Amino acid sequence: MIISPLEHAHDFQKVFGLTRLAATIDKAEAALQTLEPETIDYCKCVIEIICKHILSERGEPYEDLKLPKLVKQALASCGFDNDGIAGNLSGIVGALAEIRNRTSIAGHGQHDSRELPSQMDIRIFVSIFESVISLLWHAFNKSNIDLTLTKLRFDMIEQRLELATFNESLDLTTSIAYDQDEGRIYINGKEVRPSELLFIFDRNSYSEELRKFRISEIDSEAEEVEAL
Repeated sequence: MIISPLEHAHDFQKVFGLTRLAATIDKAEAALQTLEPETIDYCKCVIEIICKHILSERGEPYEDLKLPKLVKQALASCGFDNDGIAGNLSGIVGALAEIRNRTSIAGHGQHDSRELPSQMDIRIFVSIFESVISLLWHAFNKSNIDLTLTKLRFDMIEQRLELATFNESLDLTTSIAYDQDEGRIYINGKEVRPSELLFIFDRNSYSEELRKFRISEIDSEAEEVEAL
């Protein structure tokens, strides 16, 4: 049972782990509680963020896509092949964008003669928003993930594709060698730099090591100057 119109938006957030999406969902829910006009703006942004991330992790461009095409392209990238539904949904999403463009208060600064969205406008927008996000969620869940392109975190991939058993087996059978003289790690014969692994998996530690390195360089230069 759908508890909130943004329930599936939360589902996407759990999978994607995007800071911007989380903040936008929070804003949308807060505005929706009292049917504030900006509910429309935030819900539209939620759709855009989700669609762009779906396309991004599949390596598909989205920069020039308007909202209707953005949704249709995201569905297509998930393998949704019902052209009738996708085409009609694209038209409905276009109507959503028109409501937003006509009544928005959080973008496209409007002349004061433009009316603010009514509570009915907001309820209609959110109802359609819920259907769009729900369809995207079910299409996304059904789609295959291209492991060579996806930007989902390792733990999310492991959970969604049920790879725990495989990964445990791979951990046990993988050969790892370390050449301390060259500072290189070899995983199944493939060379991996420790610095690269630290950069990928722990940016904070990498940044801290970089900070300490730069301080040590400054100290070394100071000692050389004193020795002259």
